[in-house]
Amino acid sequence: MIVQEELSMVAIPSMNDTHLEESLLINKLEAAAGSNDIKSTLATLKELLAHTSIHFSEEESMMQETNFPSYNSHKAEHDRHLSELAHIIKYFEEKRDTNAIMAYIKGNLESWMLDHVKTMDTLMAEYFQSANS
Repeated sequence: MIVQEELSMVAIPSMNDTHLEESLLINKLEAAAGSNDIKSTLATLKELLAHTSIHFSEEESMMQETNFPSYNSHKAEHDRHLSELAHIIKYFEEKRDTNAIMAYIKGNLESWMLDHVKTMDTLMAEYFQSANS
């Protein structure tokens, strides 16, 4: 589970809200998979993909509007993550393996999110803040 204190705060409050929402979805996914609830796990995976897609699209629009210098690398990481999540959903739809979802959460998803916010999103938010000053 991601605890709020682990989540880095960035310079843009609305981004912090979005990151908190996403961490709560990851926790919801972990709870569903941990209790072997196939239906809830699949629904939460799909909810997480939809939320993440919107989240990334909003960030990418802001990056383009402000001519963020690291746009290409940041967008590439977004695209990679969304593709990975889509593949996990497809795998789960076929196999219904909640243990695989738990392994994905613990082995990748939680640490990826915390690291992405701490590094790429922190720099991006600081750039946005300075661009709007």
